[in-house]
Amino acid sequence: MKKTKNFRLRTLTDIKVFLLFLLEKIAYPIDKTTLMRIIAENTYMLSFEYEVAFSELVDDGHLYTDTVDGETYYMISKSGRMIASELYDTLDPAFREKSLNAAAKYLSLAKREANITSSVTKLADGRYAVNLVVSDAVGELMNTTLTFSSEGEAEEARRNFEAKPDDIYRGILFATTQKIAYLR
Repeated sequence: MKKTKNFRLRTLTDIKVFLLFLLEKIAYPIDKTTLMRIIAENTYMLSFEYEVAFSELVDDGHLYTDTVDGETYYMISKSGRMIASELYDTLDPAFREKSLNAAAKYLSLAKREANITSSVTKLADGRYAVNLVVSDAVGELMNTTLTFSSEGEAEEARRNFEAKPDDIYRGILFATTQKIAYLR
């Protein structure tokens, strides 16, 4: 049965879960102006309730906030991340998908200060394994090993990852989730 009504955030709790979900997916400090653009892309109206939600999430320690050159920045805290992971399933799956699509274009390994490492190892059978790892202050985001027939192919894959880790990371996210938003 096709939905006839679009999902709406009905309560302050819904709004808080939505904000935590977005900030958990973005995973680095983001300015309020950009965050409000993402929210506007996914909701039908901005209301005073968003200001209340931001304020309460900061007061409860679920968000960090700072103001730089007149712009307010928000970032999710460890407790906010825990709440987001437990409650984001309460949001409509289609709404989450739409929101993730809007937030995906803001995913950046550099902005989240991710650590990128790679290595090439010769295997016993003569092939070469390339290990690609992305981690940040919270933990490991990706750890992928690919096997190639030649050392040249393996080194090329390693160099491509080192040169454009965002592209490789997004490509792997796309390949495993089939969500086109990761390629934007």
